[in-house]
Amino acid sequence: MEQGHLSFESAGGMVPAFFAKPASPAGSVVVLHEVWGLVPHIEDVCKRISKLGFTAVAPDLYWKHNELLVPEKIRAAMEGVWNLSLLERRDINRVREALAKKGLSHEIMRVATTLYNQDFRDQMLDDAVACVKYSYERTPRVATLGFCLGGGISARVATRLSQLTACVVFYGEPPDTLGVQKIRAPILAIHAEQDEIINSKIPEFVQSVLASGKDLTLKVYPATRHGFFNDSNRETYNGAAAEDAWELTKWFLSRKLRQ
Repeated sequence: MEQGHLSFESAGGMVPAFFAKPASPAGSVVVLHEVWGLVPHIEDVCKRISKLGFTAVAPDLYWKHNELLVPEKIRAAMEGVWNLSLLERRDINRVREALAKKGLSHEIMRVATTLYNQDFRDQMLDDAVACVKYSYERTPRVATLGFCLGGGISARVATRLSQLTACVVFYGEPPDTLGVQKIRAPILAIHAEQDEIINSKIPEFVQSVLASGKDLTLKVYPATRHGFFNDSNRETYNGAAAEDAWELTKWFLSRKLRQ
């Protein structure tokens, strides 16, 4: 297995990424990181994918804000907005108000307002799409695999690229009805039972999938919390659910990328 760092071209410049590549890849998987960024856990996921026979590429979606968007600052910002809905978090004034009430610093406020800035969200999606296109230049089949923030981006890449081979979403925000109608790739959606904010959008998503005749495999793991797959976060990690979800992911990727 070869592993290391590379960069690929996107609209905003050259995006850095971690990669892990087997000797003869059967396809590629673009791994889209959680809100914590391109941390060692995501690099470990890439290595695990490489052992399955696929090239894994994980773009650093925070590459323009590496000094600001670091895990400890992100954790403080997320705790500050945790009681806000996804819609409320996209209202920058509501975000500022929530953080001010908690007495958080100006820097933490900058972290939160950056994370929920729509232009920044659009840039991350553009970079993810560019990474998929980069991967298609090297293998004939490409899937996306995203967690948390990256899970939502994984699904949105599927709304942008009709040629995407497959899409895996771990507890990510699902696309709206219009987005679902644009999807051509089969989707594996994995969710945690105790994840009220994300799960509030699942019924509408499933209804849209059924109405549009899309290929969806969905599993909800009982007694788990958002982020249960991440074994570096002991607060939310659930070993049994993570192991089962990985087996399901392996089955799905092998079925789609080895056709």
